[in-house]
Amino acid sequence: MAAEAVFTSAPPVPQPSVHENVLHYLRKLIITGELPPGAKIPLDAVAKTCSVSPVPVREALRQLQNEGVVINEPRRGYWVARHSREEFAELQDITLLLECEAIRLGTANITDSDIDRMDAYRVEMEEALAAGDLWTASVAHREMHFVPYRASGRKILVREIERLWEHTDHYRVLYLYKDADVQEVSLDQHVGLIDACRARDAEMLVRLMTAHREFATATITPGLLEEDTP
Repeated sequence: MAAEAVFTSAPPVPQPSVHENVLHYLRKLIITGELPPGAKIPLDAVAKTCSVSPVPVREALRQLQNEGVVINEPRRGYWVARHSREEFAELQDITLLLECEAIRLGTANITDSDIDRMDAYRVEMEEALAAGDLWTASVAHREMHFVPYRASGRKILVREIERLWEHTDHYRVLYLYKDADVQEVSLDQHVGLIDACRARDAEMLVRLMTAHREFATATITPGLLEEDTP
């Protein structure tokens, strides 16, 4: 029997598909506020910018529609989802409930290296905000928050939190990141969250996370419509 071939070269690094590239681009436009809530998404312009046909753009938009990030109006096209005050507050409340459960479970498992990574994301976020890089700041912010959630080991729970974040992440950039005073309060709260993780104090972390999300809700809600409109 012939000996099995053994290769020393590393396998190729998987490259993002066209669909993934377009999806990433659309998320970036929405998260950074280039396409704000209620904005119509110019399908042809997105396709031209990404050097693709409209097909992968529609596929990406359908995925975002399934996530609740965009809506489709027959014969009118796709629009960035816009929430009323009541809807936004409800999404925030549900997200907080799941986050607190993940925090309680995750605090017992979180490691020192996890917390160091969390702090590194905090620094990355602050530096990105100082440079006006809202996309990098948003990604670092999410990764920072999800370190203790993922430490829970509950994959379904974490996926549900991720899904809820998709509904509201773009509002954070519009109302929190662009106001220096609000930004300072939010960044200080992040330091407290990390300190509570280092102390492995789950209940303190829950209290701080509750205050953090309530602050975000109170800051963002006044800028939203009282009722959802088409």
